[in-house]
Parts: sequence; C-alpha cells; structure tokens
Amino acid sequence: MRVLLATDGSKDACAAAEYLKHFPLPGDAAIRVMTVVTLPPSALDVPPVAAFNESLLAEGRRVVGEACALLGPRAAVEERVVQGNPKEEIVRAAEEWPADLVVVGGRGLGGVRGFLLGSVSQTVARHVHCPVLVVKGRARALASVLIATDGSDGANEAIRFLLSLPFPPAKKVRVRLLSAVEPTPYPASAPKLIRAQLKGMIAQLERERRADVEKVLDRAARELKAKVTRLTRSMPTGHPAREIVAAAASCDADLVVVGARGLGGMKRLLLGSVSERVLHDARCPVLIVKGTSRT
Repeated sequence: MRVLLATDGSKDACAAAEYLKHFPLPGDAAIRVMTVVTLPPSALDVPPVAAFNESLLAEGRRVVGEACALLGPRAAVEERVVQGNPKEEIVRAAEEWPADLVVVGGRGLGGVRGFLLGSVSQTVARHVHCPVLVVKGRARALASVLIATDGSDGANEAIRFLLSLPFPPAKKVRVRLLSAVEPTPYPASAPKLIRAQLKGMIAQLERERRADVEKVLDRAARELKAKVTRLTRSMPTGHPAREIVAAAASCDADLVVVGARGLGGMKRLLLGSVSERVLHDARCPVLIVKGTSRT
C-alpha cells in the first residue's frame, strides 16, 4: 500500500501525521511525505534572490522532517520537497506514484503556504482517483468509526476499503452504520380534495424507502461482521449530510467514512454534494473513498 502524506507544517497537517501513526495501515505500507514550496517568480539571478529561495526550500525540508518524526519509527518512509502550486503538485504526485491513499490536514497556514479547506484539501479530495483522508481536530487512536452508506457502488467501495485495512482488535472499535432516509416533501399547494390521499401516498413511499434502507444496512452489516463486533445501526430521517455530521458529533467519532459517489439526484452524488458537505462540516477526520485501492 502506498500512502502519500502532504504537509505544510500547520497544526492540522501535524495532526494528520500523528493520526496516521495510529491509523490501521498494513505493516509493509510505503509512506511518502511531501511538502510543496512555492517560490516567488523573479527574473533576477542575484545572490539575495537565490538565498531567499534556498531558505524556503530549507523550510520545506524542515517541515517534511518534522512530519516524519511525528510518524514514529517506520522503515519505508520517503521525503519529498517539491516546487510549484500545492493543488497541482499533490494531485500530480498522487497520480504519478501512484498512491493508494492521500492524507492531508483540513486547514493549513493560509496565505502562500495554506492548505485551507476549500482550497488545497478540497481540490485533492475532488481530483485524485484514490481514497483521501482529511484530518481535522486532535489526533487520537481509532476507537469510534461512523460509516455512511446508501447502498451505492461508491458506498460499498468505502466499506471494502475499510475492511482491507488491518483493523484494531474488534472489541476496541465501535462502528456505527448510518443510512439516512430523505423525507418526501408534501406539496403545500395541493387541492384540499386530494390532501388526505397525498398524505397516505407519502406515508406509503416513506415506509417503502425505510424498508429499502433497512436492506442496505443489513448488507453492510453482513460485510462488516468478519472484523467488527461492536456494531450499531442508525436510520435517521433527514438530509444525508446533516444526519451524518450530527451522528459523528453525537457518537464522538474518530473517523467518518463516506463514498465519493452515491445515488442522490440523477444517480450521482458527486464530491460537491453530500461527501463535500460532510468534509466541510464534520469536526473529525473524514475518509472519502473512490476508485479501487491497489492494496
């Protein structure tokens, strides 16, 4: 398994390195730690400009070294200091290596070096073709995981990716499966003569929808059964992103797992919809899974 950790030395980036130390990676995982240094353009080839650029590169090497130290003793760790635009270079590195997992901090230093959520981390989550782990908040061992599923291929891929990892002992990890039931809107302008009939139809639709969601949770639970013993289910009614974020807060999740594509809208739930909203609003690390891991 190849893991690309992108860092800028910010609080969240350091938390990402510490979190990765506890994350259940295979023992032979290769980790590449990289930072991107943006050198200011200058047509002057004079000693002061060269010295300034070298100081930026030296700072990049320090940042990478600090992240490697936070990871703890690992045999297969590579260091990279790259010049360019962070958004472009991280995506390029993930594709060219190629990575099986990209790890970034949610919020960075801002300004020239910032990995601001909505900027670098969001761009990486949107454009790389492998799972992306965005770390926010304090680093801590994995004890509570929230898995959001809607039965789509993307959600199933997220479960398979999670199961491919060497999970901690089953009794130490609590897993909550969540699938939200979106309410059917009632047309307020409906004629009085058919309102009772409409209410009955809507109630029937919601019963059918809940039955379908129950089947989705059953399938996911059967898949997880081999590695998870402390498993609970949740089937709230409401908008999926809001329900996922609320559940993550209520169960004090250490990780939220979502697929990048679901069944919302025209059978598409692109990053930018539910998964992007969860990425933005959740206060804990979020793992967005897309594509097929090469582990």
